[in-house]
Amino acid sequence: MEARTTTAEHSIATAWNEAKNLSNSQKLELVSIIIDSVRKQVRQTAADDEEYSLRPFTMEELNARIDQAEAEIAAGLGTPHEEVMREMDEEIERWEQEDLKLEAV
Repeated sequence: MEARTTTAEHSIATAWNEAKNLSNSQKLELVSIIIDSVRKQVRQTAADDEEYSLRPFTMEELNARIDQAEAEIAAGLGTPHEEVMREMDEEIERWEQEDLKLEAV
């Protein structure tokens, strides 16, 4: 049985295919525009959500978050910093190679 594609999914897929052809600077500009377009809603959602509110944390809350992070690390969860940096370097290299290919066209 073939999966059905909604109009929204199709629009996103179409937009993504078009965005792939943008230079990295154009992609960054597009991301900035998208972020600006949802910023108000995100801020309101954060303000409405007690756990993620934009108020200062108490020392107890900070210590609880540190304890939680340390427990996750001890359990082997998360991604090591070195791996994240390696993946970012690889992605940046891919972007630079894509830009060079586009400039050659």
